Amino acid sequence: MNRRGLHLGLLALLAAGASTAEEPGPLSEYDPPLPQSFVEALRKADPAEGEKIFMRKCSSCHDHEKDGGNGKGPHLWNIMGRKAGTYPGFDYSEAMKRSGHVWNYATLNYYLTRTDRAVPGRIMDFRGIRRESVRAKLIAFLRTLNDDPPPLP
Repeated sequence: MNRRGLHLGLLALLAAGASTAEEPGPLSEYDPPLPQSFVEALRKADPAEGEKIFMRKCSSCHDHEKDGGNGKGPHLWNIMGRKAGTYPGFDYSEAMKRSGHVWNYATLNYYLTRTDRAVPGRIMDFRGIRRESVRAKLIAFLRTLNDDPPPLP
C-alpha cells in the first residue's frame, strides 16, 4: 500500500469512529486499569478524611456499619471483593445485576469517577467524583469497611 492509500485508510477509520486505543465503557464490557497516579493517591489517603467525604456524599443512602443493613442503597460493609449487584435483600437495577464486575480498587475508582459511564441504567442517582484525591480518600475509607481489608496496591 502506498502512502496515499495508508492515509486514506486512516481517514476512513477515523471517520467511522474507530480508535487504536481501547475506549472506556461500561464495567460489563471493560476491565479498567488502576492508574499509578491513583495508587499513589490511595497510599497517601487518610481514611478519616474519606469517612468525612462518605458522610457528606454517601451516608444518606448507604449504611456503613458492620451490623447495619440496606437503605436506599445497598449495605457497604465488605464491599471490597463483592460481586456487584449481589448484596442480599437489596433490589438492584438490572444494569447493576448484569454488570458482572467485582468491587476492587480499579472498579471502584472507575465507577466513582463517572457512575453513568461505568453502569449505564443504574438506579443510583450520583454522577461521580472527578477529583482523584477525593476518590482516593473515599476508597481508603471504604477499604476499612471490611472484616479483612484487602492490602493496598
